[in-house]
Parts: sequence; structure tokens; C-alpha cells
Amino acid sequence: MRLSLKLLLLVFLLPLISHYTLLAQTRFTATISPSTIGKNETAELRLMIENARQVEQIIPPSLKDFIVVSGPNQESGMENNNGVTKQYIGYTYQLQPRTKGTFNIEPATAKADGKILKTNRVTLTVTNAAATTNQNNNSSPFSGLSSLFDEPVHQTDNRDFILKKGENIQAKINNNIFIKVDVDKTSCFIGEPIVVIYKLYTRLKSESNITKNPSFNGFSVIDLSQPGSSYYSIEKLNGREYNVYTLRKSQLYPLQAGAMEVETAEVDNNIHFVKEEFIKTHGGNGIVNDWGLNGVPQEAMQDEKVTLQSKPVVINVKPLPDTNKPASFNGAVGRFTLEGGVEKNNFSTDDAGRFQLIITGQGNMDLINAPEIVWPAGIESYDPKIESALNKQAVPVSGSKSFEYNFTVSKAGTYTLPVVEYSYFDAALKTYKILTTKPMVITVTKGTGKPMAAKNDTIVKTDKERFFDTIFSNRLWIIVPVALIIFTGLFFWIKRENSKETAIAAARKEEEKKLGTVKRKAMPDNPLLHTEHKLVQHDSKGFYEVLNKELRQFLAVRLQIPVETINKKRMAEELDKTGVAVTTSLQIQQLLQDIEWQLYTPFTDENKMQEMYQAANTIVHSFPTSHEGE
Repeated sequence: MRLSLKLLLLVFLLPLISHYTLLAQTRFTATISPSTIGKNETAELRLMIENARQVEQIIPPSLKDFIVVSGPNQESGMENNNGVTKQYIGYTYQLQPRTKGTFNIEPATAKADGKILKTNRVTLTVTNAAATTNQNNNSSPFSGLSSLFDEPVHQTDNRDFILKKGENIQAKINNNIFIKVDVDKTSCFIGEPIVVIYKLYTRLKSESNITKNPSFNGFSVIDLSQPGSSYYSIEKLNGREYNVYTLRKSQLYPLQAGAMEVETAEVDNNIHFVKEEFIKTHGGNGIVNDWGLNGVPQEAMQDEKVTLQSKPVVINVKPLPDTNKPASFNGAVGRFTLEGGVEKNNFSTDDAGRFQLIITGQGNMDLINAPEIVWPAGIESYDPKIESALNKQAVPVSGSKSFEYNFTVSKAGTYTLPVVEYSYFDAALKTYKILTTKPMVITVTKGTGKPMAAKNDTIVKTDKERFFDTIFSNRLWIIVPVALIIFTGLFFWIKRENSKETAIAAARKEEEKKLGTVKRKAMPDNPLLHTEHKLVQHDSKGFYEVLNKELRQFLAVRLQIPVETINKKRMAEELDKTGVAVTTSLQIQQLLQDIEWQLYTPFTDENKMQEMYQAANTIVHSFPTSHEGE
């Protein structure tokens, strides 16, 4: 009898187990698009991990044959196709080939859920053709620029590449190639976007390479075009036409008030001049226009290497006014609307309620946080699920953010969900606006604790239902052993939890004792001492771990709270109590989030170490240096 029940149970569960395994199958794949490009174009290499619960490490393939224009850029999300849900994490690289040919990119390796995974091999074919996707069939002068022979045929026709005898080369260079920074405004409020464009203007024949990209300290940054874009335009400046290449185009959201300097960009240039004597003896500059510099012998050319640097631009960032600032304001700048609603107004204590808030509009939407909700007594809520649908190429960023709260009600009755208030600063009108939802009434009935289908005993059962009734007619043979196992496990679990609670209580007392000692001690002269050591050693992994530890320890002492209680909500409350400015609070939260990103992503970015150290150092020095009485 027992054997029969086991076999029947196995037959019943096997399809479910197989279905779950199918859904949860972990895959690691590589794709490259397009698979054939010109030698001055870029291709996108995408490494995709599907249905992995935890990605511990990713080792990308060797990319020695390419210039990595950008990457790795991480993306993640979920897809639902015909009821099958797929969770994925993707890493993309924009690659520019160094030479033409056929390249086999070897498999990447990942460690996920304790297993070693490998991608497929991908192949990229690079032809000798000029770029086909850019304007006027031109080639880019950036990111390890290609040969001069590929210059666009529709470039401005000028004779400035001709070097006359006795001509001042430096003056000629200064007048014919330079970097210019355009900003759409030089004065704004905190959180109000600024568009900044770095452009290279040239009337010469040169190879150029970006050697310094601005890091935009003090701003939240969204790039509108990637460095190394192949697009160019012809612009007239002071009556002269130039070929203009965009080095970088970004929208910046200032995080603090003051005179903020937009950093400079640097470009190395190898400029090629043709001597006038050669032009005169070979039928004018037509030979260069027809054949490029390939038809010019080396002795007829003169090369000059120069480094160009843009001029710094200062943005006057105004603080948000304190006058009429609502208590609910948490840094949103722009124009927004607010909607709120419950999934259903009537449900039982057996069910969970669902309340959703949607903020729609345009502004610094990346920095928008969940509104504060004061729940009525008897309702227990959970942290919201946040979803964003943003167009980050729009200026300002536009779209919507939704916050979905699940909540439970323990007692039957009628409850009124209070008005939710959300406020923002309208930079155009220079005033604060307050948005509110309407109060919502929900009716909660006492739950039965029984499945809904059990309430109607008159329903005629199908043959399939009778089959399962037969299978489980002797279900006590299953329930009793399972119950014994559960109760035995529960007994040992409770015993272990009691021991844990005792240990935790002792640890808390010890922590409080230590914290009290720390409060009485003077703050170290350099709270980021060990972080500096890791920075000097170029130890990126150790740097982010130590920075996370030292910054949290510093905040714990300054805010007089245990280290383990530091989270976004608690920290915002404590910073507010100590009178720290909202902008500083947002900077601290953003920095901690950036550090966590570096800690938990399989890649660590050495280029951001100096930037994050400077940000942490600024935060440390923004607190008063004297703390008597603490």
C-alpha cells in the first residue's frame, strides 16, 4: 500500500518538477551584433546569464584584438514569454576592431549558483569598407582613430593642411583644431539638468585619441552619446567651416550648490601637414583630395603631435529655497503627477492587499524615492517593489516610477488609507508643488482559513478530480510522517533560534558598550586611512570593501547608531535630526549605493576608485570636526 502511494505521488509530482527545472535552467550565452562591420565601425558583444540566482564571478573573453569603446555595461530584468518567466543579467561591450579580418571571440566563463558556465564562441568579420552607419560615410577620429585614408569624402574642402615655408606651425594648429564645450545653461538649481557637449573642431588631417574623459564630480550623469561616436557634422564658426566630432554629450544633475566646474577633456592628436613645395610640383592639392595622404611621400610631410584640452566651464548651482519647503520634500526636481490606488477594496484577512503609487513626469527621476506612508493601526506593510519606465535619452529624463506595497490586515473591519503626499520643486516656476492622493476605504472581512473551492460542496466533480481524490483517500499515510518530521525539525529550530537570540542580545550589549566607548573617544584624524592605502596599492577589490567598512563606521559614530542598523531609511532620519542638508544626505545615499554596486557586481572599476575616494572624503569633511559632549 505504501509503495503504491509513493509511486502515485511520484507520478503526480514528476511533471511539476520537470516543469520547474525547465523554467529555472541556467544558461550563459554570447552574441555579437552586427556580425560583419567595417574597420571603423563598432559591434556590440553581449554576455547573457539567464535564471541564475547568484552570479559570483564573470571572466570575459580576451579582447586584445579590439578597442573597448565602452563596457562592461550591466543590465538586468525579467521577461515573460507565453507564461514562461525568464530572469536575466547581461553585460555588454562596444568593440572597435584594431585591424580587418575574421576574429573568433573565445567563450566567456562565469561562476553562478556554484557552477562553472561557459558561453558559445562568436565570430566577427571586419571588412576594409568604411563605416556604413555614419553620416556621409565618414570615419571616427576617436578611440584609437583609424587611418587618415578613410577620411570622409564630404569633409570641408580647405587648404589648411598645406604647410607654407616659414609658416608658424603652432599658430596654424591653434587656429584650425581645438576642443569646445557647449552647455545649455550656466546657472541652475540643484537637481535641474544641464546638457554638456564636448566637440572637436578641425580643419586639419589628423589622428586623434581621447586620453581624458571628464568624470563630472558633484553631478549625477547620464550619457546621451558614447565616446568614440563616428558621427560628424560641418559647422561654421567665425565665418570658417569645420568638421565637428562629438567627444561626449551628457546630461548632468547637480547634487550640491556652489560654483561647480565642469571638468576638462583631453585629446592627443597626430597632425599631418603636406609641404607646399610638393603641392606646387604635383598639380595642386587635388592629389591629396583624390588619393589622400597615401599618395604623399614621407619627405613631403611634416607630422606634429599635440595634446588639446578644453577650457573649464563653471556652472553656478543655486540651492533649493528653504521658504515654503514642504515637510514631504525629498529632493525631486522637475514636473510630476501622482496616482494611487488599491488593487481591491474588499478582501478577507486571509488575503494580502496591494497598494500602488505611480509618479509620472520629467526631472531627476533617477533620484526619486518612495513617498512616506503612514499606515493605520492594524495594517502591516512591507518595503515597496519599485519599477521604472524611463526615457534617459530625453532631457530632462521622462517616464514613470511605480511603488507597489503589499500589506496585510489582522482584524476584520473598515479601514481608511490616508492621503499620501508627495512634493517636488518646479525649477521653471521656482516654487514647490504638493501632490496628494485621495483617501481610500477598504473593507476587510474575517477569513475562513479554507480554500475558496471548499465552500461549495454541490459542485459536480470531474473524472480528473475523482482520480486525485482516489490517490489521496489514504492521505494520513503521508500527513502523519510529514507532520512528525516537521515537528521534530521545528523543535530543534526553536532551540537553535533561542540560542541565537541569546547570542544576539549579548552581541548587541557588547556593541552598545563598544559604541559608547567610541562616542567618548575622539574621531581618528583620518577615518579613511586604510582606504587610502588600498587606493595607493591599486587594490580595487580591497579598496571597495575597506571604503564600505570605514565610511559606515564613520557614519555610525557621527550619527551615534550601531553600524548594522545603517540603511537608507534610518540614515535619512538620523541625518535629518542632526541638521545635515538634504543634498548631502542624498550624496551619502548615492555613494553607499555606488559602493555596493562595485562590491556585488562581478566587475570592479579601477577608474572610479579615485572618484569615490574624493566623494567619501568630501562627505567626511562636511561634518563638524569638533564633537564635544558626544
